[in-house]
Amino acid sequence: MEVVKRYIHAVTQKLPEQQRADIEKELYGLIEDMVEERVQGGEITQNDVEEVLLELGNPSDLADKYRGSKRYLIGPELFPTYLFVLKIALAAIAIATTVAFVIETLLDPAQIQSELTSYISSIISGFFQGFAWVTIIFFLVDYKGINKSKLGMDSWKLSDLPPLPNQQARIKMSEPIVSITFTIILLVLLTFSIDLFGVSFTRDISIRTIIPIFDGEVFHRFLPFIWIVFAISILSDIMKIIAGRWSIKLITFDIVAIVLHFVLAVFMFADSSIWNPHFMQLIAETDLILNDSDALQTIQTVWSYATQGILSIIGVILGIQLITTIIKYFKIRDFS
Repeated sequence: MEVVKRYIHAVTQKLPEQQRADIEKELYGLIEDMVEERVQGGEITQNDVEEVLLELGNPSDLADKYRGSKRYLIGPELFPTYLFVLKIALAAIAIATTVAFVIETLLDPAQIQSELTSYISSIISGFFQGFAWVTIIFFLVDYKGINKSKLGMDSWKLSDLPPLPNQQARIKMSEPIVSITFTIILLVLLTFSIDLFGVSFTRDISIRTIIPIFDGEVFHRFLPFIWIVFAISILSDIMKIIAGRWSIKLITFDIVAIVLHFVLAVFMFADSSIWNPHFMQLIAETDLILNDSDALQTIQTVWSYATQGILSIIGVILGIQLITTIIKYFKIRDFS
C-alpha cells in the first residue's frame, strides 16, 4: 500500500543514509507482522494498516528511536547536508577572496606583500564567518523541526505523511549548489572589493587602474540590507538541498526571495548617488580617449543608459526567475 511506503520513507529519510536500506526492510517486516497479528488470519483492510501505522506513531519519533540519541547540535538527518553546504560555502569564500587578491595584485604588484597578508587574514576570517553562519542556519532549521515534533502542537495524523518523491518535483542538486556558490562569491566581492567593479585600463606596462562604477561610501550603506537578502537567498537554496524536491511552501519561499531581491534593487538604485559621480571625469582624464571624440560621447551615452536602465535589466532577469518558479508551482501542485 502507498501509505506504508510513504510512512517508511518518512522514517528513513530522517536517518543516516547508510542505515536506511536495513531499517526499511526491518520496518516492512514489522508492519507486516503487526497487521497479521491484528487481523488474526482475516482479510487485511486499509483501516487495519492505518491503525498499525498510527500505533507506531509519528515517523520523526520512530526515527529518533532508531538513532538512539537525540542530543545533537545538528542531528544525523541534516548533518550530511550540513557538511555538503559547508564545503560549498568555504570553497566559494576561498574563490572570491582569491579572485580579489589576484586582481588587486595585478593592479599594484609592488604591494604584493601587504596584499598577501591581507589575503591570508581575509581567508581565515571568511572561513570562520562562513562556518559560523552555516552552522547557525542548520542549527535553527534542525531546532525548529525538533521543536515542532516535541511541542505536540498538533497530533500526528497519517495525512501528515509527505508524498513519495517523483521525478517532476525533484530538485537538481546542481541548481542550489551553483546558486549558493555564486551568491557567496558575489557577497564577498560586494562586501570587501566593491572598487573592483569598474572599468580597467593600463597607463603603462606596470600600472593598471580601475575606475569604480559605484561610490564606495554610499554603496556600503546598503550592505546590511544586501547581507539580509542574500542570507535569505542562501537559506532558500539550503532548504532545496535538504528537501530534495519542490513543494508549495518551498516555491513560496523562493518567490519571496526573488521579490526581496527586486525590492533591494529598487531601494538601492533609486538612489542615484550610489553611482560614482566622477566616473566620466576620470575616464576623460585617462588620456586614452580624446575629450571631444565620438568614443567619449559613446561612453557617456552608454553610462547614462546603464545607470538609468539597471532596474529594468534586473527586473527582466528576476521576472524570468519568477515566471520559471511559478511554472514549477503549476507542475507540482498535484503532488504536494
